[in-house]
Amino acid sequence: MVNLFVPPSYMAVYAKCVDASMPAFEPDEWIEEGKVYPVKHFTEPLNQGDGFAVTIIDEDGVEIHPSPSHWSFASSRFELYTLHLN
Repeated sequence: MVNLFVPPSYMAVYAKCVDASMPAFEPDEWIEEGKVYPVKHFTEPLNQGDGFAVTIIDEDGVEIHPSPSHWSFASSRFELYTLHLN
């Protein structure tokens, strides 16, 4: 089982897309290079040194899913930023 991390209410996490290259499958929705997306939640790495899965949302708060079987994106496609809110 993989733990899911949801940012607490005092923290905002954002992901700036640095790699929008298309995957081997035909995605239903995709990301834009240079665009910054709010992060809804992310997982812990499966293995040491591996990245993790990032679930992002659009401006309306709707999750972006590449396909019905892929609900998240690889963290290697993004630069992640954390803001601590007062």
